[in-house]
Amino acid sequence: MPHAIRIAPLFLAALLPAAYAAEPETSTPAATAAIAESTNAILQGDGPRAVRALRESPIDGFRGKDAVYRACMLARHADAPVFATDAITDDFARGVLHDYQDYWWHAMKSPSQRAALEGKLLETLRKRIGADAAGAKDMDALEPILQGQLLAHGYRAQLGRTLPLRELMMWRKQDTRPYNVELPEGPYTVKVELLDDWVSRGWTSYGRCERGSAGGWATAEALYAVVPSYSEGLDSEAFRVVFLGHETQHFADQNAFPGMASWELEYRAKLVELAQAREVSAKRLGSFISAQSDDMDSPHTYANKRVVADLTARLGESPDKVSIERLQQAARDQLIEDTRRRKAAGAHADPVAR
Repeated sequence: MPHAIRIAPLFLAALLPAAYAAEPETSTPAATAAIAESTNAILQGDGPRAVRALRESPIDGFRGKDAVYRACMLARHADAPVFATDAITDDFARGVLHDYQDYWWHAMKSPSQRAALEGKLLETLRKRIGADAAGAKDMDALEPILQGQLLAHGYRAQLGRTLPLRELMMWRKQDTRPYNVELPEGPYTVKVELLDDWVSRGWTSYGRCERGSAGGWATAEALYAVVPSYSEGLDSEAFRVVFLGHETQHFADQNAFPGMASWELEYRAKLVELAQAREVSAKRLGSFISAQSDDMDSPHTYANKRVVADLTARLGESPDKVSIERLQQAARDQLIEDTRRRKAAGAHADPVAR
């Protein structure tokens, strides 16, 4: 969820001497671990920790795109904000993205100052919007006004909060399509908004030098897919499982169990991924294992820790040590047990099938 880019490196590679062109593109295990730790840190809104992880790993261990990523991260999280707004020609929209990127950079640089920086963002946006926002007392009141003004300038936007920071995702193209989705506990029909022509994929993308971003999110009305996140296409397992399965479970849970905490929604959706994935199973499980935390304000990393711990307890060993079939069954059983526990505790639950 929310809970929104390298032609130059490819061009330069073509100009390298043969000896350099033959250099292995696979980074060392230490560099790979450092990148995973930097991702974990950014998802918790902690820029200094991300930079420290990358600096402490030997530079010659980073190869190819990983070396580019390391260099970009050290520059982006250095001594002054870096603004990635050149894709926007409209002055108002470009200014709004500039304001958010300034907020993101400072909030990741100084996590303890998040509340004060959010207050500063509110004041900055009030001034940029003008009279229409004069009565907005907080970000929740201002965001519908901002969303309307961005739309008037040709940009759709997702605002709100992707914990722990305020969000701004911006795109220009949107198509609607219905999907029938098979969840572990039954079928579900959802409306999906396919979002494309992006200019901002949000703070988790900005903080990671556009190496990754949220793949989509769910509301009570529809699912929203970040189309560029699925490079293998909308028929791929990544789209069917990581987006449709994950986000449809959010959609079902928001209707069946109103008021669930963000990490609880993520916990159940991640179990769905592991219950259904084959081709992308190892990659998804690896990302869960490498990005864990005890911070409930970072719902993805906290949910990762709970998923890994609960599956380890159920399997009697680490989930990355078992067959896909055992992992799928364990994830399915864990999800069903969690549903049973919620129903027994008195939480409202409608049937999943519709």
